[in-house]
Amino acid sequence: MMRYLLAVSGALALPLSGAPAHAQKASSVQAPGGFAPMQAPCVRQSDGSCVPVSPVAPWPITQGPLAAAISTPLAGTVTSGAVTPSSGAAGFANGSAVIGPLTPQLGRDDGLKLWTTNNAAYSCQLVDSIDGGATKLPLTIFDAATGGPYTGPVNSIITNETIANTQVYLLCTVASGTLNYVVAQ
Repeated sequence: MMRYLLAVSGALALPLSGAPAHAQKASSVQAPGGFAPMQAPCVRQSDGSCVPVSPVAPWPITQGPLAAAISTPLAGTVTSGAVTPSSGAAGFANGSAVIGPLTPQLGRDDGLKLWTTNNAAYSCQLVDSIDGGATKLPLTIFDAATGGPYTGPVNSIITNETIANTQVYLLCTVASGTLNYVVAQ
């Protein structure tokens, strides 16, 4: 058995000891030592070549905090009789505030903050629209609501928009007190 294992290991070592494959070109990926097949991702260089991912050639990703989003945040207060935006648009009709739209920057998280300092009684729902606000759809995952309705404090990432021309709205009714809101990226 030992003799068989030595013969097999010797046979396997022979093909690996040769020169690099002839199919490689100067601009192709170069494997360490020139004989091991590449099975790892690579990073494209400015000259068109591709080198294996390493500390010297890391993934091309952004590190650290993102720059401020280009979307305009929605912020302000809502009472039982009015909405007062400090940022973004809002309207009030028939006892309900329609806050927005926020036009999100694609691929960034949309966060929601709701709070009160005087125990306001309220209900809010985050919705979105792809037809300029004519139709407002609830936010769901597998038909389970993720955008509310909320009746207590919220400080959370709610969604990450990836569909172009989507607009986000916050719909609120306040029975008593003052509700503070922020919808932002």
